[in-house]
Amino acid sequence: MTKVLRIVVADDEPEIRDYFRRILPRFGYEVVGIAENGRELVDLCQQKQPDLVITDILMSELSGLDAIAEIRKTQHVPVIVVSSKDKPKSDSCGCVDEFLVKPIRSSDLQAAIARVQSAN
Repeated sequence: MTKVLRIVVADDEPEIRDYFRRILPRFGYEVVGIAENGRELVDLCQQKQPDLVITDILMSELSGLDAIAEIRKTQHVPVIVVSSKDKPKSDSCGCVDEFLVKPIRSSDLQAAIARVQSAN
């Protein structure tokens, strides 16, 4: 029996959170937590111990990259970053496994998830 991939999502835009809440289960994945900001993302990851994190960069309280740096202190979890901006020049925390630019096509999302799964 194949283990279902457990995903935590973080984005400050309600429409984007809704998109992930709807689309990920269609691919056979389980959304175990949804955060509005980086602080909630850190807390959810500590509670839920997800197999994958999908996060925006620019969020209140704590950026996506800062949240991932914090999470990586205690657990190694693959990360897909989604942003309306271009990829940052430097990945200062070395924590981004995949990067997608919004708007996200479902085929690109599926491909990115498959790449992180095969790399881990």
